[in-house]
Amino acid sequence: MQHNLLILISLLIILSNLFLLGSSRTRAMLRGIAAQGVLLSILPFLFPMHKSGLVSIIVPAVLSITIKAILIPYFLHRVIQRVNTENALNPYIGYPVSVIIGLLISYGSFLFIEKLPFSYLSISPFTTSAAFASILIGMLIISTRRNVIAQIIGYLVFENAGFILGISISSTMPLFIEIGIMLDLLAGIFIMVVAVSRIHILFDSVGTQKLERLNK
Repeated sequence: MQHNLLILISLLIILSNLFLLGSSRTRAMLRGIAAQGVLLSILPFLFPMHKSGLVSIIVPAVLSITIKAILIPYFLHRVIQRVNTENALNPYIGYPVSVIIGLLISYGSFLFIEKLPFSYLSISPFTTSAAFASILIGMLIISTRRNVIAQIIGYLVFENAGFILGISISSTMPLFIEIGIMLDLLAGIFIMVVAVSRIHILFDSVGTQKLERLNK
C-alpha cells in the first residue's frame, strides 16, 4: 500500500511538472505549484521515521503545506494582481515542445536512477526519479520562460526536488536542515516578490526582454 502511494504521488508530481510546462497563464502555474506543495506534504507520512520520531513527519508536512501550498502561492498571486500580468509571455520553446521535452526528461530520469548504485537510499525509485526530473524541468522552465513569475515558479519546482530528496533520505538528514531549507526558501521568495515589484515599477513589465537589453 505504501509503495503504491509513493508511486502515485511520484506520478502526480511528474504530471504537475508537465502541467506547468504546458501552462501559458501564470495563475494556472500558481495552481499547479500549489498542488505540488500539497503532494509534497503527503510524502513525509510515507517514509519511515528517523530519530526525531513523529516530529520528523509532522513538521515537514505542516511546513510544506503552509509554505509551499499556501504562503508562496498567495504572495505570488498578490504580485500577479499588482503587476497585472496574467498571460505568460511566449517562451523561447513552445508549450507543446516543452511538454514533450518534459516527458522525455521524466522517462530518462527513471531509466537513469534505476542504474545508479545508491538508488537504495530511497524506498521507491519513483520518488528519486521524480526529484531528478523536477530538477531538470525546473531548470527548463527557468531558462525558457520570459516571464519573471514563471521563472520563480521554475525555481520552486527546482527546490521541490530538494525537498523530495531530503525526505527520501530522512534517516540521514536531520530535521533542522529540512526546516532551514524551508525558511531559506520563504525568505528567497520574499526577496523575489520585492524584486518583481521593483522591476514592474521601473520597466512597466515583468518580461525579461528589457532586462536583457541592459546587457547590450
